[in-house]
Amino acid sequence: NIGTSQAQSGAHRSINNTMTTRIWTLLAAVAVVAIVDEGICKTLSPAEGSHVVQIGQKLANGKIEPVCGGSYIGKNVVVLGAHCFNRNGKAPDTVRFRNAYGGSTDLRISNFTLHYRYKPQFDYHNMAVAFLDRDPRAAINTVKPACVLKPHIKGNKSVQLIGLIDNQLDRVDLQTVSSEKCHEYYNPNRKLRFGVLLCCFCARNANLKNCTDQHSAPLQAIVARSGKQVPFLIGHKSIGRSCGTNTPAVYTRYGSYYEWLETVTGISLDEKDCINRY
Repeated sequence: NIGTSQAQSGAHRSINNTMTTRIWTLLAAVAVVAIVDEGICKTLSPAEGSHVVQIGQKLANGKIEPVCGGSYIGKNVVVLGAHCFNRNGKAPDTVRFRNAYGGSTDLRISNFTLHYRYKPQFDYHNMAVAFLDRDPRAAINTVKPACVLKPHIKGNKSVQLIGLIDNQLDRVDLQTVSSEKCHEYYNPNRKLRFGVLLCCFCARNANLKNCTDQHSAPLQAIVARSGKQVPFLIGHKSIGRSCGTNTPAVYTRYGSYYEWLETVTGISLDEKDCINRY
């Protein structure tokens, strides 16, 4: 009847309004995070980057040959680029975590899943998850899983790129570039047939001469919540240079794969759940 329909409609509007409010609150938090020393490359402490990992092949001498960066998001799951499984002709087998004492812990990759729409000849849907042989928190009591940012950041914001430079983990500050503006730099080509789409995110720091060129290096924003400084992953580096050029690098945007990530990992990526875990 009409009364029931109106009540249901009102309930739906209330739910939608609540979801919209939560999303905009999170975006506002991202927008106001103060990132200092723009244009300066800073070494990341183990406490700041416990979720950031190095992914590679373990050599006979026990050393790791890094092929990609990645991020720990909970349970035994690391998120990274699908391209990482096509580098050097071999799939990576090891994930290295840093601990708070300057050492590291290596865990074996027991399985992995590539995004079902990924094709190696293109730069779209460059998404993969690696499943480790155990939960790293059982071996490293200081590791904390990062959260995943679902909304698309709009406007000119500061974000952080984290990756290896001269065998140390560094953080640099980048400025976001709108999809419309980024599309001007990346005309459709063989690997980007449709240009820069919503599945992608662009950022750069033209004033900084050098920063990590590591594939799948995490891009994040820090959100202040409940007395915590929580890293929210925006995505990872896919193509281009992030620094020293006006042409922005292109990142795979995790928000476009939010539901897929939840489905294949079994992890709730809800921001409240994630902040409580951090």
